[in-house]
Amino acid sequence: MGKRTDFSKFDKIETVLQPGTVLDGTLKFKKPLKIRGNFSGEIDSEAVLYVDEGAEIKADINARIVIISGRVTGNVTASERIEILSGGKVRGDLIASKVRIADEVEFSGQCRMIKDPETLDIFSAGVDKLKEIARSI
Repeated sequence: MGKRTDFSKFDKIETVLQPGTVLDGTLKFKKPLKIRGNFSGEIDSEAVLYVDEGAEIKADINARIVIISGRVTGNVTASERIEILSGGKVRGDLIASKVRIADEVEFSGQCRMIKDPETLDIFSAGVDKLKEIARSI
């Protein structure tokens, strides 16, 4: 049975590349996109990208939020966050300020966390960092 993700916190997904769709090239979009088919090339967007279960992506990805439950071969960069859901497979490097990797994920690559002072999560900061923040207030 497929996994379901709550997209109520995102803009409505209006565009879906259905299973059986095969595209090759450069993909740019401004509204959330769900890929359920196959894509090769490059993906560049400031929107949300959802790689659905069964999707096969062979591309470097640059988007605001990337959620993966399918298969991605290529580097993934997100300005906000990357989520790899259970069953997702990624072969490539991850770059984002927040990364969530569920159980039963296949990941081969490096993960680099970028820091953005605007998105500092004090609940994930170490004791020394918390003390430094407290002293600066």
